[in-house]
Amino acid sequence: METYEIINQYKSLPEYAQKRVRSLINDLCTANEESQNYCIHVCPKCGAVEPGFIKGGFSNSGKQMLRCPVCKKRFVIDRGQLTYYSHQSEAKWDQLIEDTFAQVSIEDTAEKLEISTYTVWRMRMKLLHAFEQLMMNTLLSDEIELDEKYFLNSHKGTQIDGVEGRKRGGSATKRSLSNEQICLPTAIQRGGNAVLMATNTATPSADDIMKIAPHISEHCMAWLDGKKAYNKLLETKHCGKMVLKDHTEYTAIDHINNVNSFHRTIEEWYTYYRGVASKYINRYAALFVLVREYAGCTLQETLINIKGRLRQFSDNFRVIDMKTNDLFHYCAF
Repeated sequence: METYEIINQYKSLPEYAQKRVRSLINDLCTANEESQNYCIHVCPKCGAVEPGFIKGGFSNSGKQMLRCPVCKKRFVIDRGQLTYYSHQSEAKWDQLIEDTFAQVSIEDTAEKLEISTYTVWRMRMKLLHAFEQLMMNTLLSDEIELDEKYFLNSHKGTQIDGVEGRKRGGSATKRSLSNEQICLPTAIQRGGNAVLMATNTATPSADDIMKIAPHISEHCMAWLDGKKAYNKLLETKHCGKMVLKDHTEYTAIDHINNVNSFHRTIEEWYTYYRGVASKYINRYAALFVLVREYAGCTLQETLINIKGRLRQFSDNFRVIDMKTNDLFHYCAF
């Protein structure tokens, strides 16, 4: 295809599609730049601040290791975002990213990378934590659709005294919304990105909905189903609104089809994972948002874009923090 033909096709696209093309091109350019140098100031093992690290040989993968003079433990130094404090090579992290978006199971990825399933699980949790950081910078504007998605709370993978396990795909014991269900308010910009996060159990309050306020620009036009909990958010952001009580009021412009379609896709992914432990639900919510964003890209294009975006962050997320930090605490059993 000639250059002028590509330019003409680009000009024929609507404005939101042109923005998407420019964003993808920018991400590709960023991904090809050299990664930033990350300076280590805190020991990932004991938390000592600037203790005066000394070189401590090399890891099995050939990475430089440093030794902390306080706890005497060694750790890997790395410039990459995900490979920071990791013994795994960048090639293995690349494969993990592709497998995560391709819905490859942890067991199959572990066999492919020749490492344990627990190591792959820890790598995935670190990856999803990084995805959460990406979503924190998302800002929606112009036309947005608002709705909520509910999932049964789950302590999958954890045994709790006095609490009976529930078969996957089970139902709540109460007919109406209760603290057995996790509420995930969802905001989608038409032709743009999305925000999805767990904020509470049962019916959300106005304060619960306000937790997504940092991701909403002022003076937007919002379409929603009329839940009053959104009023405080829309008034604070000086947004207009169109309330749609049921599908009979939908038109070509007035609808929430985008958010409903996203929720159906989430259900498919949720079923594939055979449920998600509620404490990790926001990590997977960030994954679902990115899957939607890169739905039209190949795995290689997705990998290049994700790595380019992750280079913007310097994340000292430690494996030791993985089971305690940034978790959604849904209820006390």
